[in-house]
Amino acid sequence: MKKKATPNNPSAPDEQSEVDTPIPVEPEVEAAETTPESEATEPDFHAICEELKDRLLRQHAEFENYRKRTQREFAAIRTQAKASTVEEFLPVYDHFGMALTHANDDVSVLHQGMEMILAEFKRTFESLGVEEMVTVGQPFDPNQHEAIAQEPSDEVPEGHVLRQWKSGFRIGDRLLRPAGVVVSAGPAQADAGTSEN
Repeated sequence: MKKKATPNNPSAPDEQSEVDTPIPVEPEVEAAETTPESEATEPDFHAICEELKDRLLRQHAEFENYRKRTQREFAAIRTQAKASTVEEFLPVYDHFGMALTHANDDVSVLHQGMEMILAEFKRTFESLGVEEMVTVGQPFDPNQHEAIAQEPSDEVPEGHVLRQWKSGFRIGDRLLRPAGVVVSAGPAQADAGTSEN
């Protein structure tokens, strides 16, 4: 049976002090134990560098393959677009050949052949989405018309297209070629009166 601590018996063990007393730790032993662990967790920079270099080379090779594949695909698309367009114009070519074959027989046959060729051209343009612009009598538009000359006219108002020399074409909203036109300068007598004054 344990003795209680009393003023007369100071040498009796104190249960509370035994529980709360910390055990001293030797710092040298603890440092010696942690040193190998810290060395083991250090990263291998040489291995990391080699891995990143390998990744970079692979990414570069993949990009080069993608670029070459894209170039081949675009080249194939361009070739297909050219082939499709030429196929549309082959009937026009055939009509030209037939017209030239019969040109010496009769002028009316040649005229009929030229009309057939023009009709075939219009059909081909329509199938490709190409639209011929209507310009005669329309107000002159520098965004769609190219003024070749200016002439007086009693019928067509000033600033309007009097004649068309060269057809203009567009596909959708894109202008393929502006129309070459002659623009009206208004009535001739009005010009003469102005020059006298």
